Amino acid sequence: MINQRNACRTKIRFKFYKKDEFKYLSHLDITRIIMRALRRAELKIEYSLGYNPRPRIVFSPPTPLGIESLAEYSDVLINENISGQGFKKKVNLQLKSQMQVIKARKTAIETANLMNDVAVSLYIFRLESCYSDRGILEEFYKTMENDLKKSDFSRAIYDLGIEQGRTGSHIFFLKLFGYAKIFKEDNNEFFKFNDFYKYFTSWLKDYRIGVREVKKEELFVLRENMLKTPMDVA
Repeated sequence: MINQRNACRTKIRFKFYKKDEFKYLSHLDITRIIMRALRRAELKIEYSLGYNPRPRIVFSPPTPLGIESLAEYSDVLINENISGQGFKKKVNLQLKSQMQVIKARKTAIETANLMNDVAVSLYIFRLESCYSDRGILEEFYKTMENDLKKSDFSRAIYDLGIEQGRTGSHIFFLKLFGYAKIFKEDNNEFFKFNDFYKYFTSWLKDYRIGVREVKKEELFVLRENMLKTPMDVA
């Protein structure tokens, strides 16, 4: 019987979003909602052995409260043979529109632990200015990049970039890649979103620029000094 169960053992890695009012749910709330959805979908989740069995499910690092996320990840062990597409369909029927599985696929049982493997988080800041002149914005970006590199957050930022909105728009986007784990050889620091957000919004006031929206766009692992999504390496 044990051998038969192991033969059907499947590890599914799935990506899901949380948006609208669900962005105000804690990480613990999110895990509970996902677990209830898996149970209602009648999936045969594997549990640990011992006196206090726990479901064999792992989540990626938590998203700051109040931030919409398009890149929540989880690995779950299931004692049945199911495809990624079949998993996605079953689970989404048990979830509300504010949280849905985007992608799901089978992965190797020995795939690296998500919580430990995720190295970088990408946040998109939607900024709105009172001017739309490209030259002024380029000068602003140079000042911003220089100040951020000199700030207390310099070792927490992996990379950053800026993108202009449509022609004539007062909207532009800051793409900020922050460290989600420490690499001893790089002497980096964790990116503490809440601390950075407080500093950044205060700094922007001098330029009459406001933050209209922030989203966690993606998570990345590092492979041979290249950023790859958890789905890319699954």
